[in-house]
Amino acid sequence: MTYHCFFNFCNFVFLLMILVQTYGSTKMLQEAEDYYRFGLTYLYRGDYDLAIEAFTKAIQLKPDYWEAYDGRGVAYIYKGNFQAAINDFSEAIRLNPNSPRAYANRGFAYLHLGKPENAISDFDQAIKLGMDDGKVYLGRGTAYILKKEYQKAIADLTEAIKRNPKDPDAYVNRGAVYMILKDYEQAIDDFTQAINIDPEFFSAYYNRGKAYLEKKQYKQAIADFTEAIRLKPNDYKIYHDRGIAYLTIGDYDKALDDLNQVIKLKPDDADAYIARSRVYLEKNDFERALADANKAIELTPNEPSTYLNRGEIYERIGNYKQAIVDYTKAIELKPDFDKAYFNRGMLYLKLKEKEKAKSDLRKVLEVSKDPALKVAAEVALKRL
Repeated sequence: MTYHCFFNFCNFVFLLMILVQTYGSTKMLQEAEDYYRFGLTYLYRGDYDLAIEAFTKAIQLKPDYWEAYDGRGVAYIYKGNFQAAINDFSEAIRLNPNSPRAYANRGFAYLHLGKPENAISDFDQAIKLGMDDGKVYLGRGTAYILKKEYQKAIADLTEAIKRNPKDPDAYVNRGAVYMILKDYEQAIDDFTQAINIDPEFFSAYYNRGKAYLEKKQYKQAIADFTEAIRLKPNDYKIYHDRGIAYLTIGDYDKALDDLNQVIKLKPDDADAYIARSRVYLEKNDFERALADANKAIELTPNEPSTYLNRGEIYERIGNYKQAIVDYTKAIELKPDFDKAYFNRGMLYLKLKEKEKAKSDLRKVLEVSKDPALKVAAEVALKRL
């Protein structure tokens, strides 16, 4: 069964300090300054189209108005037009190479485009030019997450927290790193800190719920997922994860309710069909279990876990021949699929096909990184 793993790395506040210079007393320059101020006002109100229009007029009146380029770039970020934002920040940097905020803002735009190397370069330059705000360390730390340089990420995110202890984003992102490193206690501590700062922070509840799920603390996970659902009632991922928690503790009716909701919100989610098939299997509703397993394969015909899932259902209902066919298909799609080798080996053992069983169980020992599965394979081999 596949578990969703989503972390929110993009809850950033883009700083736009009001630094209005006086360019002279001519009417044109005064109008440029006025439009710049209008742009800032619209930006803070969230009227991004009007902000872009005002900043553009300021630039037309004064083409070297670097602050207007910077402001328009911020508006483009909020509009999701990251390349246009980068273009404006680059122009602001060309006009004023000593502006740390233009580098920092461009770094955030690169981050949104999934270009962590460019982002790190810009954040480095912003810090070199004197920017000491926690957000620039938050941005660079997040870029290091994308580069999978986790210790550097932790160092920067810790620095962000040191500089701004009330920034919940830094705690959530550092918690996300700890999740990746499987340090769930530290992750839970960070997500809890974020919740203490902002009790309405969706990502903190959702990720803490996932940490509790990994620690098999299912009641706490369900409580956090329930709070996350209150904050984002149409996010299918939360219903999926809460459904998994309910399935694991044997509350099949609630699990079914949650997985039905996932499918309602996202009808093409193969993972939801896999999970719901497991619920039906536990309820001994084999017909529906198979129907959902087939649907998952229809949606993702090249996903090995879907065949593993259907094979387990066939094995449960006694159709061993078809179970072996599905386990074999899963192995064809993923030649190092330890669980598929184990299942097929154990089924061969049940069918008294000892040589085939030995071959599969030895393969588990060769490819698996799961200590429990390897122990189980060793125990089974001793019986042969």
